Amino acid sequence: MSAIRQRLERTPPGYRYSIGRVLAIYSGLMVTLLLAALDQTIVATALPKVVSELGGLTQYSWVFTAYMLGSTVTVPIYGKLGDVHGRKPLFLVAISIFLVGSALCGAAQNMTELVIFRAVQGVGAGGLFPLTLAMVGMIVPPRDRGRYQGLIGSVFAAASIIGPLVGGFIVDNLSWRWIFYVNLPVGGIALAVILATMPGRPSRREHSIDWLGAGVLALWTTSLLLGLVWGGQDYPWASEQVLGALAAAGILLVLFGLVERRVREPILPFDLLRNPTVASSVACMALVGAAMFGTISFVPLFVQGVIGTSATSSGVVLTPLMLGAVITSAISGQIVSRTGRYRPNTLFGPVVLGAGMLLLWRMDVHTTNGQAARNMLIAGIGLGAMMQIFVLSVQNSVPRRAMGSATALTQFSRSIGSTLGVTLMGVIVNQQLPPSVRAHGTVIHRLPPAGRVALSHALHPAFLAAALLCALVFVISILWVREVPLRKGFGEEPVIGDEASPQPAGVRSGS
Repeated sequence: MSAIRQRLERTPPGYRYSIGRVLAIYSGLMVTLLLAALDQTIVATALPKVVSELGGLTQYSWVFTAYMLGSTVTVPIYGKLGDVHGRKPLFLVAISIFLVGSALCGAAQNMTELVIFRAVQGVGAGGLFPLTLAMVGMIVPPRDRGRYQGLIGSVFAAASIIGPLVGGFIVDNLSWRWIFYVNLPVGGIALAVILATMPGRPSRREHSIDWLGAGVLALWTTSLLLGLVWGGQDYPWASEQVLGALAAAGILLVLFGLVERRVREPILPFDLLRNPTVASSVACMALVGAAMFGTISFVPLFVQGVIGTSATSSGVVLTPLMLGAVITSAISGQIVSRTGRYRPNTLFGPVVLGAGMLLLWRMDVHTTNGQAARNMLIAGIGLGAMMQIFVLSVQNSVPRRAMGSATALTQFSRSIGSTLGVTLMGVIVNQQLPPSVRAHGTVIHRLPPAGRVALSHALHPAFLAAALLCALVFVISILWVREVPLRKGFGEEPVIGDEASPQPAGVRSGS
């Protein structure tokens, strides 16, 4: 016991805290991630029961869209505020907003209220992922960061397996309102652990917050996502609503660029994008998000509609994706920590993920559940090889005082990429579907043979598009993602572009 205690109290070279303190902080971060990850999987399972009780089937997708809007627009804001004010108070604010939103969702009396309260929940969730990843970057040197990737991956794996089971149990045995109320005790634990373990910022100096830029960015993101979500679903693509939203997004993007050129401390770290490794890694995050989430959205449709199995089986087919991703992420993390090299992962990952997408592209009406699961496992291995690598390459290439903004930029790009991927692949599939297939609606697993063939052909271009995105990730990685030696400590800061940091000189780094 004494040997274990001595090991926990030891502070390795390059670390700011002892191993015991790092593990304690990490426990709070993992509970926080579990809170956000479980919510997504539980709600998806239980939402049909919610709609049947509250009514408003036309607002079904808005329960997800409102959450996505709230989280996406606030990611860069949390990242910037975390750099300025420290991450501990931002964590407490984000978790508190998330819990308030959860309580309001559980008390919703109609679908309109539920959609509004889900947006509140999303505003809180927008801080959970970027603040967690940024905090990891603050307490673990880049060289050793890969060792901790498996812990992050295990949280998502547990959520993907436990979430649907918990959601199903709650719906079958309790009121659907408990799918939101269950967040309260978990969130309470997260708050307590964060308060007890996470260090505060040692000092704070005055900064100017780019609230105008943050507001314009939020409006731009909202307009873009609304246009993409509305198009082809709520309104035709050529409708005034869709074209107006997309036109507003274009105007707001130009306005955002003009605002950011004039402010002292931009909300997004454009100076960091002068570094080719940062810019290319951010682009790769968006492309990987588009390929991954676009595929995950349509594999269950293939399994239910083309293979003809149940919704439960379609969920089981996705499990190998998560298991392959988690196991590979843990193994590759150990390799990266031992060798100090991450660029091989940026080349190996898109090749294997692309191979999995090509296997999905070749599936037809004769494909079995086992073959689909095998293809998803291969895709998961490719995904796991680069799941956190592009985040690591960005964090390793930026100053510590810009860690939050840089990490938020990677998460923001992945969110936008995921939305674009799901939306554009949905457009591809819808254009290929004949009216006879669309008419079956909720009985998609009972399609006649001709309908199954038609659905298979309609899904093929989406999987092929995902494979092409992986090829683009490989090209970007081989041309622009450089091998920057992983730092073993926090003392040496890299120089990004023409400046060491987008913040004024003299800003002290802190957590």
